[in-house]
Amino acid sequence: MKNYFLLITFAFCGLCVYAQPWMQYPYMKNRSSTERAGKTNFYEIVKAFTIYEKEYDSLKKGNTNNEYNDAEEEEKFPGYTQFKRWEWYMDPRVFPSGNIDLAYSKYEEFKKYLSSETNRVSNLSVVTALSNWVPIGPFGTVQSNGGDFTGAARINLIRFHPSDNNIMWACSPQGGLWKTIDGGSNWSTNTDQLAIIGCADIEINPVNTQIMYLATGDANWVGGAFGLNSIGILKSTDGGITWPAASNTLNWTVNLNRRIYKILINPSHPDTVLAATTIGILRSANGGVSWNNIQPGEFTDLVFKPGNNNIVYAAAGVSTGGAFYRSTDAGTTFITVATGLPASNTIARTKIAVTPADSNYVYFLSVNPNTYNFNGLYRSVDGGNSFSLRSSSPDILNAQGFYNLAMAASPLHKDTLLVAGFNCWRSTDGGVTWVKITKEVGGFIPFVHPDHHDLAFLPGTDTVYFSCNDGGIYKSTDRGVSWSPINQGMQISQIYKLGVSKTNPYTILTGAQDMWSQKLKSGSWGIFSSNVGDGTECLFEYTSDTIAYISGQNGYILKAFNSLPLFNIIASNNGSGVNAAGSFVTPIIMHPTVQTTLLVGKGQVWRTINGGTSFSQVGDVSGGGTYIIALAYAPSDPNYIYAVKSNRVFISKDGNNFGDSTHNLPVSSGQLTAIAVCASNPLKAWVTFSGYMAADKVWQTSDGGSTWFNYSTGLPNLPVNCILYQNTSNDALYVGTDVGIYFKDNTSASWQSFFTGLPNVDVEELEISYGIAKIRAATNGRGLWESDVAVPVPASITWVGGISIDWNNTGNWSPNAVPTILQNVTIPQVSASNYYPTVNVTGMACKNLTVNSNAQLTILPGKQLKVGN
Repeated sequence: MKNYFLLITFAFCGLCVYAQPWMQYPYMKNRSSTERAGKTNFYEIVKAFTIYEKEYDSLKKGNTNNEYNDAEEEEKFPGYTQFKRWEWYMDPRVFPSGNIDLAYSKYEEFKKYLSSETNRVSNLSVVTALSNWVPIGPFGTVQSNGGDFTGAARINLIRFHPSDNNIMWACSPQGGLWKTIDGGSNWSTNTDQLAIIGCADIEINPVNTQIMYLATGDANWVGGAFGLNSIGILKSTDGGITWPAASNTLNWTVNLNRRIYKILINPSHPDTVLAATTIGILRSANGGVSWNNIQPGEFTDLVFKPGNNNIVYAAAGVSTGGAFYRSTDAGTTFITVATGLPASNTIARTKIAVTPADSNYVYFLSVNPNTYNFNGLYRSVDGGNSFSLRSSSPDILNAQGFYNLAMAASPLHKDTLLVAGFNCWRSTDGGVTWVKITKEVGGFIPFVHPDHHDLAFLPGTDTVYFSCNDGGIYKSTDRGVSWSPINQGMQISQIYKLGVSKTNPYTILTGAQDMWSQKLKSGSWGIFSSNVGDGTECLFEYTSDTIAYISGQNGYILKAFNSLPLFNIIASNNGSGVNAAGSFVTPIIMHPTVQTTLLVGKGQVWRTINGGTSFSQVGDVSGGGTYIIALAYAPSDPNYIYAVKSNRVFISKDGNNFGDSTHNLPVSSGQLTAIAVCASNPLKAWVTFSGYMAADKVWQTSDGGSTWFNYSTGLPNLPVNCILYQNTSNDALYVGTDVGIYFKDNTSASWQSFFTGLPNVDVEELEISYGIAKIRAATNGRGLWESDVAVPVPASITWVGGISIDWNNTGNWSPNAVPTILQNVTIPQVSASNYYPTVNVTGMACKNLTVNSNAQLTILPGKQLKVGN
């Protein structure tokens, strides 16, 4: 096992919670804008948001113009979706105290696990050796049929090699550092096992390009430090091949709640390095060996005056306190410049741009602290000594200043400027007038994935633009007339859930943050549906991959036919009953044998027996948490249905009525996250917990929930996100955590690591394709991965069921699994004629079939059984 450490960024918590209006008075009582994030309780934030949301809804109802209708389509108001992602992700991890600092514990807890005796022993096991994770995509831009709605996932920024524009680096908040040597045609990464996954900036020494500095964490979102905090700045002396942990002289701990926005190297004295951080402007005069905080405060940008490295400009401000700073001694001291600029308490986040076309030009972009829309674009023509307002409308940020802010000035034309928030705008008169050059839906204005985080001109040119956004990197070679994504090779998708076709193991659906629902088929990835915003749960019918169910936030569910464009909305999230809102990621499951019967978990359990045409409520699961967060059928007896809320487990034993079976589970100190049921025994199940309760990660029942016992021995103290039972095994289980995958069956005394080759990202869902004996993992930030299963799929399976029982029932086979094309199948000879299996599901298969005397196999009309390779 490699000796490595990591900073894991949160999958869905990228949110500038602290820059949002609900974090200000009067919603957040007695809060100072300078108070650090970790000092605010999670429940206090949620309460403030709820008050703000109610007030917004009230104002919108009484509004007669479009003032409250400019948010993204899936949002009530700017920041709504980001908050709901963050709330859904954070809630189980900080329960019950609400202490947000708990979420930073994963870094230290995983280090403890790596150095533990448990891990040492695990590394010697055969099971750990069997894990051999390899990526299966998406590898770069995921295309759509119509050309719009393309992308990969979020990229924070792009940086160029000082002397070769074909060499570029890109920072991903969950996917690490990526490099291209061919101008963006292909990208690769080598940071999967380093001390960092999220990265905020990279800077290259212009004199010795082998020396590079990497800012850890993700500071792109204003105040978005919730699990994205920095551990410092790493230094490479071999051109980014290695990033030694010992090179991190800042040595911050993540619970300090610090972030780094920008690194700047002095070209005249390359051992002098500056960093804009949330605690101030840091300066090192010895190549990062030591640092001094020379200007306390929250700073988000640093820029040298072109041609004069003694003059440095700095931008301050997050939720408020926006200001422009200037240094004349290479960043040793700074003073504020107020001439021509608004008062500091009237602006929030700010950005700077300069141009070598006129070294005295300085552009200063500011955000409104209350609405996070465009406050103003200011320009200095005297090297930053004084400014004048160029424009304050239209809203070129579309109220996106809380989440992303980008600006770049042309290196050849001093009056040409690019600014972006939701979309990208250009000015050719120094910021007086603006023209939109990208749009979220395409058409007359070209499509580029919205939410721009960085803009850049190709050095030395005025025609080539780059945008880093929630869909990756896009490039224009004609001044924005047309754009193309350049993400080839980047596997950075942030996946919530996956679904695998039963007829083709390499036909796969995924639901991804910012990237809708995606599909792998015939070796290619494509956008399956752009109708769901953040794609979440997804699944195929058993007999064909032409009918699928996909969903978006809070239980918006579509049934798609013939791989789209035909679809039906079978459940919304703004009504009542099955159309009420559910959890941000709402569970949907299919009956083990009847593909037209599905369950949806919202406030109650809803069932359809006709593929979504109609729904009826199943029993009553009132009490406990608001929403169901997990559902499971017992494969051997579908009358057993398990419904899980954050603090309750409900079980139906007749398929219609539920009883509370929580009993002795430790729900007062941790939140439930997932459930798995034994393939052969409907009374045996396992549930998982999030949070940081040491030794309380997995619990088992063997009596249908009457009693539960702890099943956590060997697991690190990390939140567990998902659990998977492997059929044809001795109760083999896999769990996906905030760091890695772990395995246990009845032959092992404790859980063992099962993440060889897997990047250091959190795992959101696991699924097995039995026909090829592969397990898949959906990760947040590094896409989809697969490995051989830990327990080999048996070569032979024998029928042990009774008369006229469906083939597609694990309880009828020994070992407990439905046969695949890999297995030999025997229908045994018996004295009594009671072995009559019935193929009642189209698409069943086996390798070789033996039907002995006194046995019978019935294949119903319209069904099929494939035998042989």
